[in-house]
Amino acid sequence: MATRDGDSATARLLREDERARIARDLRAMATRKLDGDASAHGRRVALVPLGTYNEDPCVVVTVSEDMMRRGRACALPSAAVEEWTLLESASVATTSAAKRAKEALFGKDDKTVVEMLGATHDVLDVRGRTVVTPVLAYMGEIGEKVRGRSDVAAISLSTLMSLDGVAPDAKNGGVRFIGTLAAAGLEGYEAAALHAALRVVAGPRLEYKEALYDQFVAGYKRRAPPAPPGAKPSTPEDDRATG
Repeated sequence: MATRDGDSATARLLREDERARIARDLRAMATRKLDGDASAHGRRVALVPLGTYNEDPCVVVTVSEDMMRRGRACALPSAAVEEWTLLESASVATTSAAKRAKEALFGKDDKTVVEMLGATHDVLDVRGRTVVTPVLAYMGEIGEKVRGRSDVAAISLSTLMSLDGVAPDAKNGGVRFIGTLAAAGLEGYEAAALHAALRVVAGPRLEYKEALYDQFVAGYKRRAPPAPPGAKPSTPEDDRATG
């Protein structure tokens, strides 16, 4: 679960002014849209639920039994796009599906006012052969909604946006995220959707560049952490004396 860390850099990421900036960036993006073709079985919206857990910014994921992995797995809440909503507009269809995904997360009776921030690039769920539109939404303080539940988890952005939280998936050529203490992490289209979302959340902040961009470039080598202020660099003589 996320824990309060008011002094961390991520504590500022979901403030009101930052949410306004995220929404502007999403509207200004040349968002990549995938057409439903013969390989796609309909469309779905994957909600990227952002909120705070005791003031610590986080992403909320579902946790369920995964018989294939013989354990528990994380997922983004999602809902199919209903064809009749497409008769009005694509935005109406997307918003409708996002609201139903939120209901799947917190229940139909939940009164949480959701601030829809916008959609990012479509991704393809290869396994389900479905085009998925990720939608970022802010849900405010969600501590009371997830505390004590085993079917949802709030993962801190300070974890997700660190080098140890997000990493290239060497096997599948994509991206993967660590999971919670109780479940395996995100992979496949859900990891790609969350990765794209976090890039928008981070914006131009260079402190997240290595975790969200650099390590996915061919030839990347992880840099050693900077030495504490005033620390004396070690020398071969020092190493022999302590070795």
